[in-house]
Amino acid sequence: MLSWRYMGHPQAGGAELVTHRVLTRMVADGHVVTAFTAAHPGAPEQETIDGVRIMRRGRQWTVHLEAWRWLRRRLGEFDRVVEQINTLPFLTPLYVPEAQRRLLIHQLAREYWWRETRGLFRLVAPLGYVLEPYQFRFYRRTDTMTISESSRADLASLGIPRERISVIPMATDVVPVEGLEPKPRPPRCIVIGRLTPAKFVEEGLAAFEIIQAHRPEVELDIVGTGDPRYRVQLENIVAQRGLRNVVFHGRVDDARRRTLLARATVHLFTSHREGWGLTVTEAAAMGTPSVGYDAPGVRDSIADPRLIAAGRSPTSLAARAIGLLDDPEAYETARHRAWAQARELGWDRTAAAFLRAIR
Repeated sequence: MLSWRYMGHPQAGGAELVTHRVLTRMVADGHVVTAFTAAHPGAPEQETIDGVRIMRRGRQWTVHLEAWRWLRRRLGEFDRVVEQINTLPFLTPLYVPEAQRRLLIHQLAREYWWRETRGLFRLVAPLGYVLEPYQFRFYRRTDTMTISESSRADLASLGIPRERISVIPMATDVVPVEGLEPKPRPPRCIVIGRLTPAKFVEEGLAAFEIIQAHRPEVELDIVGTGDPRYRVQLENIVAQRGLRNVVFHGRVDDARRRTLLARATVHLFTSHREGWGLTVTEAAAMGTPSVGYDAPGVRDSIADPRLIAAGRSPTSLAARAIGLLDDPEAYETARHRAWAQARELGWDRTAAAFLRAIR
């Protein structure tokens, strides 16, 4: 598996969790698995985690070259080489035979170039944005895996034949509750995940401002860590707009994460593009419905048109949340449907689909 990030990386997120859960199940099935990824401070160059051999070389912008240098002399050791694209490609069609290679991509990254790049790398953002559609021309003869029908449609529109694209179902580490209990009062909204510009958390604050104007008692939990400068920006927004009852929890352990998700009334999901909204599934597992935009990956994971905001504006997002808070019957229908969907997912199912695809 070629991936510029892996579990333990400071910027690791949902994609890295999915990768590790799948690879560890392959190891348990008797396969020999190596993950080649970027180095980061404090991490050894080589180690084994849960049976997966980890090789670390280079950094975010050089790991692709290091992968070519390392792998080209070792291709005979592997039955399959799976390239995972997260912004920049490894370009395996240039040096890995067609029958041996596979592609895994969670989502397109066009928004990333404008929202996440900083400093000198900001200068290459326009180039990355323009080149992304063209880079997939290299992969027209590569069997591909993705994690939602939205991403499949995006990839097909860029030239990868639809019949070459498999959709791998997603799952979550959050085990669904056995039954749904009444939600505590006052109502609470939650934003959970990495705090980075690409997640548009400031739009969640704008939506919460509208919700709080309608329901003054409502509270907001913001859970997760990420870019320290972005968190300061968010804290400044809270102070400048005079928002009340907003708590930044930072990174929390799994038990606390479950508690916060379970007591929340509505999950505000503000991404403009995802492969799959993993936090949507986590919230659903705890009986909490999500409202989000009509965006790739978001619509797939929420899977309920009544919870999808028309357009991509905090106003429309707030309207969906208020509609749930003001209609107890509609709210109970939405949360039961979300919970039932989450109960159908599991990592064993995900890993089995992945293994079928690489075979």
